[in-house]
Amino acid sequence: MTYELDLAFNLRIRGVSERQIAGTLEEVRAHEAASGTSAKDEFGTPQDYAKQFPKGKRRSRGTTVTTVAVAVALAYVLAVVVTPFLGLDIREAVGPVTLLPALAVLLAGVIAGFLTDYLRPAPRSLQSSAR
Repeated sequence: MTYELDLAFNLRIRGVSERQIAGTLEEVRAHEAASGTSAKDEFGTPQDYAKQFPKGKRRSRGTTVTTVAVAVALAYVLAVVVTPFLGLDIREAVGPVTLLPALAVLLAGVIAGFLTDYLRPAPRSLQSSAR
């Protein structure tokens, strides 16, 4: 991954808004162009540079994806626990291992959430997109 993508990912994890991320990346690009040095040499690793920004309360898209997957897995587990008291046997539909589908949804959600933030392109500022 490039410095910009790694920095954007680390800033998203910290809860920085996309507008701020675009502005920060624009500053990094401008500084690279003006000084002729690499961003890593000038600002350090993307992880270290992102730590300089205050944590925000904003959730990233990946966090939202993971949260939805956790909610679906918990709803499934609750259904597995509650249905026997209602006279329904969910094992007829899912087989004898009733918690495995919940684990699969949970794992898929965590992976999808990570990839959503990690593979999302670095944002461009409004100024550079208007050119």
